Amino acid sequence: MSEAVFWRRSYDRRDALAVAEKAKARGSVRKAVRWYRKVLDHDPNDLPVRAKIAPLLARLKRWDEAKSNFDVAAAGFLSAGFVPKAIAVWTVAAQTFPEHVEYWERIANEQVKSGKRQDAVQSLLLGRSMLRHKRQRPLAALLLRQVLALEGTHVDATLDLADLLRRDGIREEARRLLAGLLGVVAGRAQRRRVRFAQFRLEPTFRGAFDWAFAR
Repeated sequence: MSEAVFWRRSYDRRDALAVAEKAKARGSVRKAVRWYRKVLDHDPNDLPVRAKIAPLLARLKRWDEAKSNFDVAAAGFLSAGFVPKAIAVWTVAAQTFPEHVEYWERIANEQVKSGKRQDAVQSLLLGRSMLRHKRQRPLAALLLRQVLALEGTHVDATLDLADLLRRDGIREEARRLLAGLLGVVAGRAQRRRVRFAQFRLEPTFRGAFDWAFAR
């Protein structure tokens, strides 16, 4: 009796990626993950594939695996000198895990190193915009403080931080921030914004007068 011969098709990275990409395009997340895993099984150091599989794992609520792949991919790109690619991975990671503000901090840090200070400010502000729940106020405040460390007279960030502090009952610091901002803003419209923030912090008749006349 002849023995049956079983064989398996040899692995081809290009074919595996094509199947994964096609599955992802069709919304078949599990299939895409399965085929990306095949690639990683053969080459765990394939950083682009780790960057691709990470958000898919998050969609499947495999949070730890997703974060691990984001971190490995970004660290690998950074150590190889591909800073823009590392930033791209961190950006997706930060949007996937908004409360992990260290991603925005890493992005801003690399942008500052590259001389892109304003880009760093915008990155931190983008991260702050994703933190809107009450429980996230300390994280939002953390990012805003870093904005002010880079640009001490940033009007919107100062007003935002002062309002967060007001909501959390940290009035003395909010008062100092607004007083300092009032000393540097120019123009009636900006002064009115600061005066309004001061009035909300301390709603007095004099505060209302100062706000109304932008004194």
